[in-house]
Amino acid sequence: MPVLDIRGLNEHLKGKHFSNLYYCYGSDIFQAEQCTRKIIKAVTGGEPDSVTKFDGTALDVSTLADEAELCPMFSDYNCIWIHDLNMESVREDVRKAVRSIAEHVAEQTIIIFDVTGFDIYGGKTGKNKKPTAKNKTLIDYIGKKGIVCCTEPKTVSQTATDLMAIAKKNGCTMEKSTAVTLAEQCNCQSLQMQQEMSKLCAYADGGEITMQMIQELVTPQLETTVYALTNAVLRHKANDAMKAVDELLSMRVEMPYLMATIAGSMIDIQRAVIAKQSGKTVDDVMSDFSYKMRFAVENAFRNSMGETSEHLTKCLCLLRDAEQRMYSGAVDERVVFEKTIVEMLRR
Repeated sequence: MPVLDIRGLNEHLKGKHFSNLYYCYGSDIFQAEQCTRKIIKAVTGGEPDSVTKFDGTALDVSTLADEAELCPMFSDYNCIWIHDLNMESVREDVRKAVRSIAEHVAEQTIIIFDVTGFDIYGGKTGKNKKPTAKNKTLIDYIGKKGIVCCTEPKTVSQTATDLMAIAKKNGCTMEKSTAVTLAEQCNCQSLQMQQEMSKLCAYADGGEITMQMIQELVTPQLETTVYALTNAVLRHKANDAMKAVDELLSMRVEMPYLMATIAGSMIDIQRAVIAKQSGKTVDDVMSDFSYKMRFAVENAFRNSMGETSEHLTKCLCLLRDAEQRMYSGAVDERVVFEKTIVEMLRR
């Protein structure tokens, strides 16, 4: 059975031909949670109280084995939900027991594994990342005998289409360019977009969700504002740069983290400049540097037009020097930060 996304899972559940084993995971935690809840709702007929839930961080495999053998009394299926079982952190006998229970699951029992509370990829990033070895062993087995659902953030274009559909469902309209801006601002993360769209649809009240509404109502995100600052600095747009500086300072982010994020944005663009010079593509950069979000690399390529590696190196050196001043003694971090941005605008 191929790995499904949330739409593929919806199609599967419509048929009412349920599998005995399900596994839901992915970088988009909100969608992973949605997948689990959709399965439970479909299997139990909307009666979540009939589900037996196990905490994977303290799993009693003996009790799990007993529960898996029970016959349902008042429902069609004996539904078991195992949340956040990390096969890397449990004993070998527990791993064997879980595998045995999955191999011999009774016809009337449906077991749902889901992961939202730990990094199943073990820190790996990029489009080719895979779950850690022991977790992957379980996932691969369930993929052969049941259903695996993996939820990764969509592309900006796909996300923009979804946002326009949400607007339409709520009686509002939304231009594609506006939806793209919101998708980029939310880093294509489902939970944040759901929250922002709920607010925007209520404010639009059946009208059009405009770019101005996004600028005024959507909560600024660190990465998005840093991107705006970096772009303004490289284009020598002082007013836009200082506006972004004010927004960043209002977020009260720890200065070392803020400086590191700005440096990271500059490095993204420098990589794009060097990649172009070397005849490399967006896909090459994503693979070589394990980027998770394609649009971040695409933006870096777009913003690198007319830039040189030398100019970016000078800006990075200014950031380095500023950090050294902050660590060297008692200084006003805000003043140092603002002066650094002004110096970068002059380069």
